[in-house]
Amino acid sequence: MTVDDTLMDVLAGHRRGGRGDRPALVDRRRSVTYAELEREVGARTRDLASSGVGPGVRTGVVLTNLLDSVVDFAAATSLHAPVLVLQEQAGEAERSAALADFGAELSVEGAVVARLRPGGDHGGDPAFAVTSSGTGGRPKVISREWSGTLLNSAGFAHGLGLDADDVVLTTSPLGHSYAIEAGTLAVLYAGACQVVPAGALTPARAALLVERHRPTVLQSVPLVLDWWGQGDVVRAGSWKRCVSAGDALSEQAAAPWREAGLTVYDHYGNSELGQLTLNPVGGGSGVGHPLPEVRIRAGGSEPGPVAARFPGLSPVRMEAGRAVPLADEEGWVNTGDLGVFGDDGLRLTGRSDLLINIGGNKISPAEVEEVLRAMPGVKDCAVVGRPGPSGDHQVWAFVEAGAAEFDAAVLRRRAREQLMAVKVPTVFRRVDKLPRTGSGKIRRGLLIEEGG
Repeated sequence: MTVDDTLMDVLAGHRRGGRGDRPALVDRRRSVTYAELEREVGARTRDLASSGVGPGVRTGVVLTNLLDSVVDFAAATSLHAPVLVLQEQAGEAERSAALADFGAELSVEGAVVARLRPGGDHGGDPAFAVTSSGTGGRPKVISREWSGTLLNSAGFAHGLGLDADDVVLTTSPLGHSYAIEAGTLAVLYAGACQVVPAGALTPARAALLVERHRPTVLQSVPLVLDWWGQGDVVRAGSWKRCVSAGDALSEQAAAPWREAGLTVYDHYGNSELGQLTLNPVGGGSGVGHPLPEVRIRAGGSEPGPVAARFPGLSPVRMEAGRAVPLADEEGWVNTGDLGVFGDDGLRLTGRSDLLINIGGNKISPAEVEEVLRAMPGVKDCAVVGRPGPSGDHQVWAFVEAGAAEFDAAVLRRRAREQLMAVKVPTVFRRVDKLPRTGSGKIRRGLLIEEGG
């Protein structure tokens, strides 16, 4: 792979290597081989070119969990257009805001190519853009070089050990950067096969799908690993390993998969740079060592800001069509996380923008959450800072638990046994379900603003 490769080049390489008849992508309607996918992308490339997609033409592509939208994405990027991946579930206002921030001229959704504004200066290199998860508010549009993005996904494929015999079941919607970069791009680079289900699957439906397609790798999030681990999905199929990202992977979620003999990988990445680390032991706050070419720096003995860099990537935040650089002169990007980096790899301790200041004491929600998640009856939890009656900040814990199992007094007493008094939540509030994004991340902004 070279820095100038497109997805058409990747697909053609597999065909020339004798792998054209191997399955590439499977959705709920159909499946395609690498040779068939190459032909479909080639035809769609010609269609999009006639509609104005080309070098420097900023284009939004709505990605659904259907192969046709993957073909749209592959064709647009192969035409050297700067491409913004749009999530199918995004509301109209959110989607319009993202397109405006990106400065998109065209949008592609299904068979429709719509012009959003007159064509402008078509300079610039091919780019790949995504929207951030929006856990703390309105999603931001992050854009970076296409070549570095493809190389980063290739590094993830190497780190996870993907090869042409693997079948990867991806549970997150393809409009999320984790699913398209650590999923589709990594799978296509490796010559493997990606299975993309339609929407959320119950454990029973997942078990049937697994029996049919015999996936070897599960690419998912902690919420799904935990849910499926309680059913027959673990024992179905031909699993070899699974990888989790997007939120903290608890021991509870990882345990059933480990007990079945699978390697459970915890993965750390972000919208700015893509895939950063892998941890083949999963669970806890350790997210492992950097992937090939990734550089990480963080605190030593004490938590400090986590920064990362990857050669060929200089991400920018797009605002009203203008690019705001996110990397410093040496290419380092502040991730917004706090952590410790040493011989055991990177251990995350929380988000710098979520630290709770109680009388000058900086409290990491991640530390409190790790203690609470280990308590009986707690399915999951989120800890945030909220103003109390006097206006001073308090620690609030939103606990996902059944009404019969929830006892705030017991949780408070057990928390006092393991945490400093200032870290023990003032308020414990039970919720049936924590608010989450489509990729499973907790939407803490809603908890802070609305109190659940």
